[in-house]
Amino acid sequence: MSNEHQPTDQKDAEIVVDAPTEKPGTSIVRADEVVPHRLVALPLNQRPVFPTMMLPLVVPAGRLADAARYALANHHGWVGFFMTHEPIEESSAFTSSQLHRFGCAARIVKHMDGEGGAIQIILQVASRWQTLEVERDDQMVIVRGEPVRTTVDPADQQVRALAMAIVGQLRDLVAHNPVYGEEIRMVLANFNNIDGPSRLADIAASLTTAKRDDLQGVLETTEIIPRLERVVALLTREDQLSQLKSKIQKQIEDKVSDHQRKFFLTEQLKAIKQELGLESDDKSLDVKRFREALDKRGDAVPAEVKQVAEEELKKLGLLDPASSEYNVVRTRLEWLTELPWGVRSDDQLDTAKLRAGLDVDHFGLEDVKERIVEFVAVRKLKEDRGGGIITLVGPPGTGKTSVGASIARHLGRKFFRFSLGGMRDEAEIKGHRRTYIGALPGKMVQALKRCGSMNPVILLDEVDKIGHGHQGDPASALLEVLDPEQNKDFLDHYLDVRVDLSQVLFICTANETGGIPEPLRDRMEVIRLAGYVEAEKMAIARDHLVPKQLAAHGLTRKDLVFSTPALRSMVRDHAREAGVRHLEQLIAKVCRKVATAKAAKAKTPRVAMTAANLPDYLGKPLMRDDELLAHPRAGVVTGLAWTSMGGATLEIEAVAVAAKQGSLTLTGQLGDVMKESATLARTYLMANAAALGADPTFFDKHTVHVHVPAGATPKDGPSAGVTIATALLSLALGKPPRRRLGMTGELTLTGRVYPIGGVREKLVAAKRSGLTRVLLPAANERDYAELPKLVTEGIEVRFVSTLDEVLAEAGLA
Repeated sequence: MSNEHQPTDQKDAEIVVDAPTEKPGTSIVRADEVVPHRLVALPLNQRPVFPTMMLPLVVPAGRLADAARYALANHHGWVGFFMTHEPIEESSAFTSSQLHRFGCAARIVKHMDGEGGAIQIILQVASRWQTLEVERDDQMVIVRGEPVRTTVDPADQQVRALAMAIVGQLRDLVAHNPVYGEEIRMVLANFNNIDGPSRLADIAASLTTAKRDDLQGVLETTEIIPRLERVVALLTREDQLSQLKSKIQKQIEDKVSDHQRKFFLTEQLKAIKQELGLESDDKSLDVKRFREALDKRGDAVPAEVKQVAEEELKKLGLLDPASSEYNVVRTRLEWLTELPWGVRSDDQLDTAKLRAGLDVDHFGLEDVKERIVEFVAVRKLKEDRGGGIITLVGPPGTGKTSVGASIARHLGRKFFRFSLGGMRDEAEIKGHRRTYIGALPGKMVQALKRCGSMNPVILLDEVDKIGHGHQGDPASALLEVLDPEQNKDFLDHYLDVRVDLSQVLFICTANETGGIPEPLRDRMEVIRLAGYVEAEKMAIARDHLVPKQLAAHGLTRKDLVFSTPALRSMVRDHAREAGVRHLEQLIAKVCRKVATAKAAKAKTPRVAMTAANLPDYLGKPLMRDDELLAHPRAGVVTGLAWTSMGGATLEIEAVAVAAKQGSLTLTGQLGDVMKESATLARTYLMANAAALGADPTFFDKHTVHVHVPAGATPKDGPSAGVTIATALLSLALGKPPRRRLGMTGELTLTGRVYPIGGVREKLVAAKRSGLTRVLLPAANERDYAELPKLVTEGIEVRFVSTLDEVLAEAGLA
């Protein structure tokens, strides 16, 4: 190291450090030593140091430890401690710009190497220090400056008064704050020996818990009176905090003492009551209650349940009521004893009365009603109260959920419903393990307890929307529930005993079977619900929806009445969906407007809803396709489709643009199967154009664009084949198809028409859209024959087996 970094006598200050008595093996600042003008700078993050302090430090390995060793080797151990403007990491680099210019000069009086390159040092702080310039600011910061002296006039009365105030505040602080009790007592005991008010102020400031910036302010205050005033303010704030802390501590101690007193008195009261035989302890009461519940059920409780309950009762008697396991055992016993073992509802076995009750609650739904009547008839012949599994699949708003409650009511059974939509945890079905906090039995056991019967009707809603997460697969858990061969021994993970679910009538609901896993669907008896036709919707609105909404809005038939034309207009022009949910919302909207008018005026005339004034309440009709049906265009054909929301009509449009080479463009978010149907139809027409009366070169000279409107909705399926072929031939001939005609069927490459599904839904959609003639595949004639007259009347159905027959019916051949 070059000499330019060595301290010289010409640059030394005139301040002499007061040194403590030197001990063997230590290097103490001697009285004749002076503070140099050049120091190795070290950063402080938390609090500054003050003159006369002797303190131990552990300097971490790295840049700081290297700086300390450099000071020992080249500066006789002299270092400068400076507060950082903002806290920094101990191991990170720092520069002089991050340090305050005002700090303290100190000397390392003892040092020892620590672990990992760290160094343990003992420092004696000599004096305040002010940096004037930075000599080095790279791997190490070396500053040049001078010590700062404080001049004190011993005769100044203000100085003496402030010093006495500090002494008094220190005495008060001892009574409230035991943290620095020993240090403060030492200062007070040696007050007369402390070298002046300056040291007193520094020592008092260092004993407070003030913020780093406040302590730095004391350090930088060189004038004695402002410094004393700052310290008095700090001590005043410290005393206030200490008093508040003592007050809070006393309040806590008082509360704890009060709780302890109440606890001891409660325990003594329990002991006195037990001696007098007036009361047993909680454990005895729990055991007694559980045994009485088991005895009350008698032989209805299965042997396995009795055995488990006895084991749990023995365990309960050995556990401390204050332990967490005690609560786990007690909760399990509560569930075991509160389940309705052996309790069953008596079914309504009069099939005629049952059917009449279902007819009152719901219009239509013949398949569902017949199945429930069959269920009761079998129960009557077998003389048992067993269960069953029925799955209702249909569009929203067709009464799937409400019919479940109606079935339970007319059967005379209790009803429980819960939705499976979005369920991701199999524990919701089979229960949680008792090791988890907040564990509970599954929904099946909860349903039995809530219904108070072992043969309720349980409605599993939205079974096609079960989720799948990392907690397991609820659909797989339902396999045991919905399997007649397994659910008689259903095992709940929480109870860990077998529960008989074979007498429960399970009714599942879904919008489509595609979302139900195949193993689960295999265990279900599926009953499909098609959408309602116009007559059914009007009957439901008249007999059910209108009375329900009138009552819900505080109205009567004296206030509002719906005419038949008004209901028909609502069904045709505003609510063509498969169900009646939107229709009910429209009726509610009318009722709200009438109720608002009635509330504003004391007397209002009766409102009669007609087709003429309906737009005043609902706005203009949303659905108008009379022009398209009455005036068909070439290249546009109406097809029939099935969706999870029910049947629907699709207008398949085709246009041609002259081109050097023919091609086919498809739009409308068509699926792969539907795209193949379009390609197949084009190929068939190209091969048979001459026989069909079309130009054989039409498809070679034109780019044909086929579009299915409602482009935001994905579409797929084979049943659009005949419709696309008819639209393409209509385009090629320039001739529109027959008016109010709809069709559906899968087309083969040889021109045959294959059967399709969803016949009822498609016919219902055709009636809603005002079609008068529908073409169906000949293989679907059996399905058509099973449809009720309400669906088939008013629409002419023609059965076709080849595309030639389709084209003839469409007026294109």
